[in-house]
Amino acid sequence: MATKDVTDLQVCVAVVVCRGLDYVIWPYDLLSKHTCQPVKVCYNAMRRTAKRGYLEYGTSLRTAWLTDKGLDLLKGTQ
Repeated sequence: MATKDVTDLQVCVAVVVCRGLDYVIWPYDLLSKHTCQPVKVCYNAMRRTAKRGYLEYGTSLRTAWLTDKGLDLLKGTQ
């Protein structure tokens, strides 16, 4: 159970999926379901991914969006 077990790519995919579903599930909950990691670990992975510049957010990390760097990661150009 470590944050390193949840990749930046997994976080970016979860953010895109959750935004497309109008947040019927939060990204860290979706990550938890798919990685079998605790929600706290997934939330910390989101924080790490934002710190690395792949995500931006306003008031709450759970409603984050991808930066250009995050989009490049999804496209596989990073």
